[in-house]
Amino acid sequence: MKRSGPTPILATALFLFLLTGHVCFAAWNLTAPGDPARNWGVSETTAVEYDDNWTAAQRNPESGFRLSSDVKFRASVPLERIIMGINYDYGILYPPVSNLNGVDQNHNLSVSGTYSVNPRLLLSLNENFISSLEPGLVQGPNGAPISLSSGGNYIYDAVSGGMSYELAPRWTLSLSGSWDITRYQVSTVASNNNHEDYAATASALYALDTRTVVGLNYQYTQDIYVNPGLHNGLNGHGNTFYLSAVRRFNPQLSLTLNGGYTIRNSDDGSQDTSPSGSAALTYNYGPSSTLALTIAQSLTEATLGATGSFSAQENSSVALHADHQITVRLHALADASYVYSTFVAPLGSTSGTNTTSTTVKPHEQSATGHIGLSYAFRPWLLAVVDYTYTQVISSDTQVIAPYSRNLASMGITLAY
Repeated sequence: MKRSGPTPILATALFLFLLTGHVCFAAWNLTAPGDPARNWGVSETTAVEYDDNWTAAQRNPESGFRLSSDVKFRASVPLERIIMGINYDYGILYPPVSNLNGVDQNHNLSVSGTYSVNPRLLLSLNENFISSLEPGLVQGPNGAPISLSSGGNYIYDAVSGGMSYELAPRWTLSLSGSWDITRYQVSTVASNNNHEDYAATASALYALDTRTVVGLNYQYTQDIYVNPGLHNGLNGHGNTFYLSAVRRFNPQLSLTLNGGYTIRNSDDGSQDTSPSGSAALTYNYGPSSTLALTIAQSLTEATLGATGSFSAQENSSVALHADHQITVRLHALADASYVYSTFVAPLGSTSGTNTTSTTVKPHEQSATGHIGLSYAFRPWLLAVVDYTYTQVISSDTQVIAPYSRNLASMGITLAY
């Protein structure tokens, strides 16, 4: 299916960079297939999947068997002071969803670059471009899950950059900024949900010792919608002040904490406040085995489905990720998340006074679970089995459409 949208910026720059000289190609060693130590790799997975609700619909869901094909490419180019990296994932599904008039194609491109100006100054630039169907789990502050949404085909492009400067042996100052756009391909969804987001963050970090870093941080965010709604209520800006701490207990176990307060002002005059923070615990208990737990609280713009009536939402979430090497050949992945969202700041409110007929703040509960197994017959030949469960429960079905979904697949992966 043909899609229109923004062209990834950094992807073009990286492609031209790879063509600049023989120095870049020196790192592209043609080692044995499946070797994870080299600087690049490519894999292709062909699978048969059964999906009992591939349109994420509340009523009359489409279901059945589909054939999927997924190609992944990764590469890194290390130079003296520059490290460039790229990850690209392309997927396609047959047969097409009946109401989208084409084959479902997914593009996920991630490009990154870091430049060490000197031992004290580090610059970074990143871009993430997605063109896909069903946004799925929306990521919030600090990477915590927020909500599950259903909006058909969409394009998301985020560009971010940062600077880190070692002011003194224990003090580090950092500045970062980001810009992202979201564009839906279904006109009825796009009219109220296409928007851009901006963010700027300033941090002062202090190393208490070699294992502990604490920081004082400030973040400014702004949301601009193509159609901002009643009294421009969808547009708004937020200010977040928070403290941070990172503690590495040992080479295997680390803890990251963020805690503060968010004030969000909508352009219609309303204001909402909420504590915000997150806790992330990571345990690497083996060369290829990791366990990660994230708990978060945040105040953000309202996600797809509720933006027609509300401009903000409070989110409480917990997410668990497990990556386990069972045997030399057998590998397992498991993910689970639960998100409770309350929608606040009804559109039309002025100076905190609700002038609309909305009197009850709806809430949404989102739960996901995923487990995957892969068995390596050879380093370049793997069998993969996956199962994913999704459920959304809403207190107001007129604002948020609830649904449930089961997806199971089985396939073969070829890697080089």
